[in-house]
Amino acid sequence: IMNSQDLVNYKYKSYKFDGEWKDLLGQPSTNFHMMVFGSPKQGKSILCVQFAKYLSENFGEVLYVASEEGFSATLQSKVRDFSMANGNLDFANFREYSEIEEAVTNGSYDFLFIDSVNYIRMSPEDVENLKKVNKRMAIITIQQATKDGKYKGDTAYAHNCDIIVKVKEGIAFAQGRFAAPAEMPIFDFEETEGNDDAGAGLGDSDYQTYDDR
Repeated sequence: IMNSQDLVNYKYKSYKFDGEWKDLLGQPSTNFHMMVFGSPKQGKSILCVQFAKYLSENFGEVLYVASEEGFSATLQSKVRDFSMANGNLDFANFREYSEIEEAVTNGSYDFLFIDSVNYIRMSPEDVENLKKVNKRMAIITIQQATKDGKYKGDTAYAHNCDIIVKVKEGIAFAQGRFAAPAEMPIFDFEETEGNDDAGAGLGDSDYQTYDDR
């Protein structure tokens, strides 16, 4: 039990994000959970590696589990292209949940990226367990999307997280507990994809996926 006055005056630990990341995500608590989803080639992995770089350069140690890409030439290119290499950023090509749990249990990592929970076949309960084995760690889970643009998997994935980011046509649309709904460009979708319809259909409808939280 906490008195209402104590609750008002309680100081929660948070990350002091700045610039575009603050505009998109606010200043979340240190153990936040963010879910990122989108269809293939829309920009979700690029968003996440850029975020991993920002976190590792400014806030602590990051483990990025690249289960879908593995230690591939494409992952190597991303690390080079975005100048990501630094002592606070580790990559893993784990394919099993047990490997992730072992790596983060009572470990030094401040942030964990899982790309993707669908590929590793992780359940919402698995994600919640990771929060228990390392209570100070923030978790960013990446999920695939269905043909109609919604995230794949149980609705508990969305209900249990603090921030949801939908990536569509090179733009990240975020909604969560720490900031008003916002969007951030990731790359020029039309130039990258050569898609004549790029930019069409972006707007309020891209936030509707979150309304049932």
